[in-house]
Amino acid sequence: MSVRQWRRSGSKGRRATDDAPFNVPRASTEKPMVLVVDFDPAVCLMQAIYLKELGCQVFTAHDGFAALEHASALLPDVIVMSLDIPRLDGCEAIRRLNESSSTRRIPVVAVTEDPNSRLKAFEAGCTAYLMKPCTPQIIWAQICALLRLPESRAIRPGQS
Repeated sequence: MSVRQWRRSGSKGRRATDDAPFNVPRASTEKPMVLVVDFDPAVCLMQAIYLKELGCQVFTAHDGFAALEHASALLPDVIVMSLDIPRLDGCEAIRRLNESSSTRRIPVVAVTEDPNSRLKAFEAGCTAYLMKPCTPQIIWAQICALLRLPESRAIRPGQS
């Protein structure tokens, strides 16, 4: 199993228009594009493998500046971002995503170990908030809720 690495070339992700919400129901044949951001490469890999097996296109980043660059270049359907990332913390990265006209409509799931950061994350503009440790299954359920995908719609391992 391989995980897609981010690359600058290639097609852009599908984006909602300003007059449509980000969580428009998607066609059953489309693969959601997910950007996973965590300082720990093992966490990124675990989440990426699981989400890829469910039929997602997955890209990863390990710091806040890389997350901003990847989000602008890829325009993913959803971003799963740890708040505890180097160079530019997750809350500031979320704030900057929301300030950009090209990325402000991308839903961001904030993930952290710090129970006191919930308010800060929502003030920064996250769409959803999960506490670590959280399983890839919980992350997938949150992605499905944000994108209005039925959890059963996912491609099961071996069906691709």
